[in-house]
Amino acid sequence: MSNNNRHRFNNRKKKPYLDESYVPPFDAGVLGQGLDYLKISDTVTEKLTGAGITTIFEVVRREERDFYRIPTFDKRNLGELKNALNNRRLRLKPPQEKPEKAPKPSKQDAENKPDENKDNNRREGRGRDNKGREPLQMQRADNRRDNFRAREQSAKEDRTQERGARNERQDNARRDREQQSRKEAPRRAILNPDGVSEKRTKEEHEKLRPKRPKTEHPSDIYIKINRNNKWGFATRDGKEVIRPEYDDVFSFKEDLCCVEREDAFGFIDRAGEVVIPLVYECAASFSEGYACVFKGGVCGYIDKQGNTVIPFEFDAGTAVTGGECRVKKAGKWGELHVDNPSEIRWIN
Repeated sequence: MSNNNRHRFNNRKKKPYLDESYVPPFDAGVLGQGLDYLKISDTVTEKLTGAGITTIFEVVRREERDFYRIPTFDKRNLGELKNALNNRRLRLKPPQEKPEKAPKPSKQDAENKPDENKDNNRREGRGRDNKGREPLQMQRADNRRDNFRAREQSAKEDRTQERGARNERQDNARRDREQQSRKEAPRRAILNPDGVSEKRTKEEHEKLRPKRPKTEHPSDIYIKINRNNKWGFATRDGKEVIRPEYDDVFSFKEDLCCVEREDAFGFIDRAGEVVIPLVYECAASFSEGYACVFKGGVCGYIDKQGNTVIPFEFDAGTAVTGGECRVKKAGKWGELHVDNPSEIRWIN
């Protein structure tokens, strides 16, 4: 290439790719905001700033393809930018549709239509005489159409967002109703079909149930007294009859009382005399003339004279009732009759 041609090539102006006549259909106050208004990452901000894009106006006046002219600006950066614009109800310039190129007429068509060629020549001349007025009007019409489409797209997105918000409110209301229904379910569960509460129904049934006569337990003529952590007995008028000298005392049953002293158990009468020595490891009160006592880690039964009537061979025993008691041995319970202690009916 000669020096003259190289000079002419370097001085040739580059064709601009931005449409200077395009006016973004957004508020002027928003268009004048800086890039921090979009809350985008520092990486995308640095790439835009490096390309001379510092305001919202410089962003929305460009199409998507214009951003790929920026060095290292990739599809992911563009996606982040479009999401940030959408959050602010903004969008990039819609892409312009390229006019289809008309096929070139053949020589035969030109010869057959000389009048059309003349008309075309006149229109081209008129266009040159009017200094390109028709192309400018067409460009303005395209801009108005683009603005109309942008407003339609914005209205469509607004309707979509409103529909989504309405659906969300309906879902929240449905969840609230379900939660309220679950809270009220226990209250409904305590109602009978006739609408009467379960508590009231139980109260009415309790009134109709026949009353069992109360068992009268006659009070003993003696009451327990304690002095210096020792136990004894006194009459109900406060007169001491048995000096407090035992670590623990039971109530009198069948005119005998089980007492404890120094971890040994025995029985006394109402005069305070020891009638059965304190030689047992544990003991229970008399019932029907018999008491269950422990010796050597096993239990048996004695009478009021201290005689063994049921041998010491059981792990546990109950009070005698109706001439029989229950005893436990080797993990099993059985029924024992005092009159025939050798015959035991084991339950399990």
